Amino acid sequence: MKTISAFLLPVLLCLGCFATRAQPRTANLPDADKIAGLSKFWSEASYNFAYFDKTHINWDSAYHAFIPQVLATKTTYDYYRTLERFCALLKDGHTNINAPWSLFNYSTYVPLRFVLIDKKPYVARVLKGLSDNVPIGSELLTVNGQPIRSYLTTEVIPYISASTDHEKWNTALTNIWSATTDTSTVYPMTFRTPAGKVISFNSRLFSQRERDGSQWLLGDGSSPAKWQLSRLTILPNGIARVELNSFSDDKLIDEFKTMLPQLQTAKGIILDIRQNGGGSTGIGAEILTYFTDEKKLVGSVWRTREHRAAFKAWGNYYATQKLDSAEAKSDFYQRALKTAKGDFWYKGDTMTFDNTVREPRLRAPVVVLAGNNTGSAAEDFLIIIRQLKITRIPIIGEPSTGSTGQPLSFSMPGGGSARICTKRDTYADGTDFVGVGVIPDVLVAPTVQSLISGKDVVLDKAVSVLSTSQPIVKRK
Repeated sequence: MKTISAFLLPVLLCLGCFATRAQPRTANLPDADKIAGLSKFWSEASYNFAYFDKTHINWDSAYHAFIPQVLATKTTYDYYRTLERFCALLKDGHTNINAPWSLFNYSTYVPLRFVLIDKKPYVARVLKGLSDNVPIGSELLTVNGQPIRSYLTTEVIPYISASTDHEKWNTALTNIWSATTDTSTVYPMTFRTPAGKVISFNSRLFSQRERDGSQWLLGDGSSPAKWQLSRLTILPNGIARVELNSFSDDKLIDEFKTMLPQLQTAKGIILDIRQNGGGSTGIGAEILTYFTDEKKLVGSVWRTREHRAAFKAWGNYYATQKLDSAEAKSDFYQRALKTAKGDFWYKGDTMTFDNTVREPRLRAPVVVLAGNNTGSAAEDFLIIIRQLKITRIPIIGEPSTGSTGQPLSFSMPGGGSARICTKRDTYADGTDFVGVGVIPDVLVAPTVQSLISGKDVVLDKAVSVLSTSQPIVKRK
């Protein structure tokens, strides 16, 4: 089932900058368009959003409150920022407002990358020549004179729609400069270096051209490998690391098949999906068939809200009537009443995938690396792993995003877009993972020291686990 993860949106945003001529920052939409856009998003969510019970808001009241707010905006950019705050009330990572790409004028990159350690942001990588005077492992203390937590809470987080707290805070560190779209606004920051010295650094947004003219640096001075769909690395101990960085392209399956001869001789296999933001659940499921004899792989159970106008009308009518006990208990009455309340559901079947692989299975011990950026269809991949009956594949790393589903995408005024999560997924037994994340079997997270040294502690732990692991197939 194809989905586009929230984590892919910044990439799409940047690509779109090159497709459309930039709008002036003073551009403004007509009031009628502003109301139409707000109303369209409110209406589509009212009928289709899958998680209103998680929001704890009155959606209709929120809509009324935002009408004067969108009318008061002076530019198209401010209008979309206001819509982002409206959307954030839904608290879902697959529900988003996207401003027109043309507003960003190539200015979408920041020269620093942060990770949260003990709820504090630390510099994990820097762009050479743009920010490399900030030492890796430095703690970010202030932005624009505000303590960082205060700044994020007031200036960034109110605009983020996220399903889990860790998704929200990690996205906030990615969107830390989201209050502007230009390359001239300077953000004064202070850091505490690993040596304990407090330093100042002024930063701004950078264009993709500027970013591509530089390179990211890690704590040991090396540069991470450039992104590609998949990558096979044979580690010195004979363990194979397979990076699966997206399930959005069927080519991944072909690339994986070319790896099979080397994987057949590996002493252990690491499937790394830490940077996999999703795509098609079926692609991940097909790759898993090479690691198990199980004939059927079981994914999530799903449901979606169902609306039939006549049942809503009957439900509204019955809600005003006194019914005898037999009528009140009837399936017809219950369906009508639930439809009127927007709480009648179509129950989909359990997602299952037949294992039809003819090639020899991979018998080496295997582990999967997951993290806070593992979401959508990549999270579905983890759900399938957790529900294997005779095959053991440990998950190592940090909790996954806690966000999957099928978004309904639609256009918005002035060239923007939006999406609404329409599908609600759970484990096959009904247990939630959306809003929680898949919790690894072995929890491992970066430390300040690992940032400074450039060590990948999650990968190191996986190698350690595989060195003592039993074969993955458990015979009954």
